[in-house]
Amino acid sequence: MSEFKLPHVEDFRTDSTLTRYLTENAKAIEQEDHDDDQALSDEVADRKEGDDAEKAARQSTDNDLEKRIKKLEDNSATHDDVTAARDFMNDKAERVVLGTDLSTVKRAVEMILKNEGVI
Repeated sequence: MSEFKLPHVEDFRTDSTLTRYLTENAKAIEQEDHDDDQALSDEVADRKEGDDAEKAARQSTDNDLEKRIKKLEDNSATHDDVTAARDFMNDKAERVVLGTDLSTVKRAVEMILKNEGVI
């Protein structure tokens, strides 16, 4: 055997210094584990809070977009509406040009009579 001996090997049970160091080390390890667990719990809570805030922000944005879409749909005309309005205006323009649109002819005559001072 070699002459080199590890400390506390011969009198392992009776060395109070070794047991005190082991106890202190065990307590330190337990405290580190507890601190790590607490840090992990805090991080999980922070992420959940962030996820909840992000979810609420997305929901708010979705609600705003739904309102805008509904407003656009309510104020928009369908293709059939636009076609009907175009046809009406084309017919009206044709009647005005031909002089057969009574309401327009009446307004034109009234305007002329007012300009002439008759009415």
